[in-house]
Amino acid sequence: MAAKPGPVLVTGANSGIGLATTLRLADRGWEVWGTVRSKTKGKALTDAAEHAGVADLVKPLVLDVSNHDAVVARWPELPPFYGVVNNAGYSELGAVEEVTARQARAQLDVNVVAPAVVSSCALPAMRERGSGRIVMVSSIAGRAAFMPLNGWYHASKFALEALSDVLRIEVAGFGVKVSIVEPGFFKTGIEGRAREAAGEASEASPYRTAYKRAARALDAIERLAPVPDIVARVIVSAIESTRPRHRYLVGADAMSVALTHPLTPRSVTDAAARLFSGLGGRPETFA
Repeated sequence: MAAKPGPVLVTGANSGIGLATTLRLADRGWEVWGTVRSKTKGKALTDAAEHAGVADLVKPLVLDVSNHDAVVARWPELPPFYGVVNNAGYSELGAVEEVTARQARAQLDVNVVAPAVVSSCALPAMRERGSGRIVMVSSIAGRAAFMPLNGWYHASKFALEALSDVLRIEVAGFGVKVSIVEPGFFKTGIEGRAREAAGEASEASPYRTAYKRAARALDAIERLAPVPDIVARVIVSAIESTRPRHRYLVGADAMSVALTHPLTPRSVTDAAARLFSGLGGRPETFA
């Protein structure tokens, strides 16, 4: 196997897409540093790497990427990364009316600002080397806004994609390539926090039926969604390819939404989303 041009950093590496990506990169001979938020999660990453036979190439890094000052302060201690996979993120489930400003800021901090800070820290070494890869793990939710109770998650992923498009233009002249990965529904663990929010919704909420249906939908995703290995394969391809794509759609559901959403009248998709979610009120016409 050919020598690798440098190590890769994967954020949110202890579960879901981040864990699958970390293990696949290591299996292909990359040294991988994986951020985790606690020593316990670091041990989970180490155990998974040992089970996969790649423990010598996986370096757990206890670092909360949402703590931007901590990231900047820690960076001089880290190696010059060839690649960065900005995977860490979560979904703040809730009606726009009911999500607090604090919760909204936290969502944007983790899903948008943190990838920008990590990328900014990694870029000087990439620029000096004259090459590098930055992969932003977005979602089909960053291309089409169609899920009630996910307004701030949609907003964060739309923002991440806009930021990534501009970043790609800015750094191309330095030999750094930026790719966006847009998965559909996979078993990632991200639904756990969202399910908790759905379960905690007040019975007095005017959106209570939508919360209950969202909880059932999240349970179905947990049971039926495919494992994230296919997403990991795509991310590794974006790291290793000499001509990586600007965007990668991953999953039949993501491809279906990307193809049909722009062609379907918004009144139709809105009505379907309201019907599926149990949102009441006077229905719109299809005129």
